[in-house]
Amino acid sequence: MNFLIIFIVTAILQLFTPWWIIALVPFLIMIWRPVSSFKSFATGFLAIAALWFSYGLYLHLDSQGAMSNRIAAIFSLPNGILLLIVTTVVGGLVGGLSGLSGYFVRKATS
Repeated sequence: MNFLIIFIVTAILQLFTPWWIIALVPFLIMIWRPVSSFKSFATGFLAIAALWFSYGLYLHLDSQGAMSNRIAAIFSLPNGILLLIVTTVVGGLVGGLSGLSGYFVRKATS
């Protein structure tokens, strides 16, 4: 259930807020609905990674790879798919670590 809450709330908020909302949402959800430390990290990681991968893949396919391939060239990456994988992992790590932080804050204050 936490996965869906993080995925949906973050998807909606990313339309109106800066990119770093991906750190705030898992943090607050894991304070509100804590699970174990591993599940907190995994839920935050998977929810944000799935969100960024799906949206990045949509943008890649919509532009037929033109935009992502140009951005990949700026970072000296061979193609846009590798850029998509890198951004998925980075976004997932931010979401996972913020979810884990929320779990630890809840544990420390209760």
